[in-house]
Formats: sequence, structure tokens, C-alpha cells
Amino acid sequence: EVHRASRGAWGGSYVDQNIKKLVERILGDKVSRKLTDNDWLRFTRQSIEKAKQSIVNDTDQVFFDVPNEMHTAISECGSSLDEAAKSFPEAKARHGRLSLSLDVKLVEDCFKESLDNISQHVRELVRAVKGIRCILVVGGFAE
Repeated sequence: EVHRASRGAWGGSYVDQNIKKLVERILGDKVSRKLTDNDWLRFTRQSIEKAKQSIVNDTDQVFFDVPNEMHTAISECGSSLDEAAKSFPEAKARHGRLSLSLDVKLVEDCFKESLDNISQHVRELVRAVKGIRCILVVGGFAE
């Protein structure tokens, strides 16, 4: 081991938080406050992880499955997924019966800060440790 393992706010959970903030902006404060931590955890496990893996070069939309709990919270607040999508046109949000479609560029922006931090850290490591021939990357982005 030439250098100790690095840890930081660079990985997938950081991206998940950014996507959650984006979805909260689309749904609005009233609906977002109504959702429990378990609702968001289910959304992360069922939808965000699948959506992150679906981003490829020729994709222009990223689809998020909207769990029943979210639909229920939206309707209890007197709204619908369709209304939430229409109220956020710059996100190019669209709805399906059980999904929300967002422009891929908007979702990619949720990765930007994390990827910039990783790039900066790797540059610092390369400067600090001479003679590097290999860097072992682990975690979600390494896949």
C-alpha cells in the first residue's frame, strides 16, 4: 500500500441525496414533508439506483418509478404526478402512470460535484505519490 485508502462525500449516496433534492423540488415542499424517511429509502432502493444505472450515452430521458407511497402523498396533498411535472417545466419532467421522466442532463448534474471531487482528489494523489502505475478504484462508480 503506497497510500492509505481515501474516503469522502464522493460516492453514490452523495448523488442519491442530490437526486432526492431534485425530486423534492419537483414534488414541492408540502408533498416532500409528508413523505417519511422509509418512503425516501424505498424510493432510493427501488428507483434511484435503477435510474442511475440506466444512464447511457444515447439516453435523453431517465425514468424513475414512483412508489405507491409517493402517489398517495401527492394525492393527499390535493395534487397529482401530472401537476407536479407540469409545475417544473425546466426539468422536462413528464409522467407516466407510475413513473417520472427527467431530462438526462438534469440528472447528470446531480453527479457533477461528486465526479469533480473524485477527479480533484485523484489529481492530488498523483502529485503526492511519485511513480504511480495503478490506482485501485472501488465502490459504485468503479463498476
